[in-house]
Amino acid sequence: MTKSPNQHFMTYVLLTMVGLYLLNLVSSGQINSALSLNSDKIITGHQYFRLLSFAFLHGSLLHLAGNLLIITNIIYPFFKHKLSPTFMLVTFCISTITTGTLLLVCYAKVPFTFVGSSAGFYAFFGLMIIYYLRSGWSTFISDLSYQPIYNNLLVWAIFVFFLGSIITSTQEHFTTFSGLYAHSVSFFVGLIMGSLIPTHLMINKPNSNT
Repeated sequence: MTKSPNQHFMTYVLLTMVGLYLLNLVSSGQINSALSLNSDKIITGHQYFRLLSFAFLHGSLLHLAGNLLIITNIIYPFFKHKLSPTFMLVTFCISTITTGTLLLVCYAKVPFTFVGSSAGFYAFFGLMIIYYLRSGWSTFISDLSYQPIYNNLLVWAIFVFFLGSIITSTQEHFTTFSGLYAHSVSFFVGLIMGSLIPTHLMINKPNSNT
């Protein structure tokens, strides 16, 4: 069976994240140093590529593993037949750049660095909400009819949103809340994009060869 374009897309994204994490390990942190969302390097050094590159980086193995599990077990299964690879990439990039920019605006007074793909993929949680709003409540009920609520991907998305925000806030000792802020911005980007873009531009056309 031939892999679908979405499968290829997700494979490239995941391999990029894993590869950069491994390179960061063997380079003693140089990859993260060169590509992270670093407020000083962006504002004074004009290294604007960091507004996108930071979303492919992770600060620890647990951080990487958690995000990979969310992408492969919640986001990809839900959207693989609903969104085109192009729209998925555009959504990820717009969410990442918007989140990175607003992090700079909100936390510019104190130099900081930030990494993590959640700045891009939390937008897909917002898209899930829009999908069900457009499809109707009956679609959600229909999904539950063959999928127990504890296995429903939207339910898991909501759980992960709050769990991820609690974990990042705990790591920040409930002081800066930059993780919660990033997650919330990305989520709202997804809501806005899903609301503004016509359905026919998002939906992936079935491939008879897959």
